[in-house]
Amino acid sequence: MIAEILPPDSSFSRAVYTEIRPAIPRGQWPMDALRATFMVAPDGLSLQASFEGLPGPAAAIATQVVARAKVNLVLASPVAYLAGSVVRARRWRDTFLYALLPVLFAIPLMAPLGETVMRLTMGLFALDALALILSHGALMQARGRAIEGRFIALIPTPGLRIKVPVGTPLHPQG
Repeated sequence: MIAEILPPDSSFSRAVYTEIRPAIPRGQWPMDALRATFMVAPDGLSLQASFEGLPGPAAAIATQVVARAKVNLVLASPVAYLAGSVVRARRWRDTFLYALLPVLFAIPLMAPLGETVMRLTMGLFALDALALILSHGALMQARGRAIEGRFIALIPTPGLRIKVPVGTPLHPQG
């Protein structure tokens, strides 16, 4: 589901333009604003893009440049909160995943200390495994919401006149 269409004068569209402008020769740009569809990558740290109106090789280069920009464009995008939820869910999942193996190997090591300690370690392992399963489910839900958060941005092209509101970083007040 496409949530919104960003105009060429939006801060995100200008940020994408500054990233891809050096990589694409001026002769390959369209006359009007460039239409691009963006969505959060599965890792939540970058955006995946598809450009309409550019020749095939130039569109592939622009897609790579957007993916290489990583967090800089994600933070400027309207889906930054969705990407943040993916990163947080992945961090919790990884925490429980990396704690699982040491606790598993601690079970037989606790046996000489007593059966009660060994049972407590087994219980800790079971709780960690349950937390891992729940956090992985939360990660899958966050990724699903992020994929649904696709949006379209109209990217300005060289020579396209856009109106920049007064007081923005590109047009400081005198």
